[in-house]
Amino acid sequence: MTIALVDDSVSDLNLLHDYLSRYCHDHHVYITIEKFSNEHTFLNSMQDKVYDLVFLDIYMKHINGIQLACEITKQDAKCQIVFITTSEEHAVAAYRVHALDYLVKPYSYADLEDALNHYERIAARFARYIELKEGRYRTRVMLSDIMYTDYSNHYIQVHTVSCIVRSYMSFDMFLPMLSPYANFLWCYRNCTVNMDYIESFSRKEFILKNKERIPIASARRQEVLQHYADYIFDHKSKGDLMS
Repeated sequence: MTIALVDDSVSDLNLLHDYLSRYCHDHHVYITIEKFSNEHTFLNSMQDKVYDLVFLDIYMKHINGIQLACEITKQDAKCQIVFITTSEEHAVAAYRVHALDYLVKPYSYADLEDALNHYERIAARFARYIELKEGRYRTRVMLSDIMYTDYSNHYIQVHTVSCIVRSYMSFDMFLPMLSPYANFLWCYRNCTVNMDYIESFSRKEFILKNKERIPIASARRQEVLQHYADYIFDHKSKGDLMS
């Protein structure tokens, strides 16, 4: 997810950036943030970049924020806009351009959090991640990139579409990191699979889209296969399974 911040006040830009960084940490989402103190520079950037959400000050030097919002929607009708300003007088005009929200300075972190929660409810999904310690460094792993995880010699191994991330920790400590997400299934001893990557299955194993095979615990076979069947039924009906 990419967010643009457009405000000619550097201090306000920095505060908003700090709040967004805090939101990422608190909610375990990954956001790319672009800051602009000039309206024309921002509009020019839209020729090459796609923004999911724009935080926009109404009182800008060269272009009124309402007019700028109209230009944004002309170029990208899917882009959502949150106005941030010092006055409520433009609230009606803001909603006429279908703004997602309207925050009045000085606003609190809780106000921003409410606006982002509102966005999350209408957006397909945030780019969520888990953070693991890999050697001396901490690594962010996008949930959508994880195919499966297993455990070997005291290391959690996270198998992604591009690499394997290894972190020294127990499986019992790692499992709660994935538990909140419905697409991850604990299918075998110390092993979880991302059901979005399953191509087919038999009584004994799942076959992933890259043809790797993930075993199914015999003692929990009925439970595991029923869980997978329920997930497929629910998500096919919503049309949001990965192709």
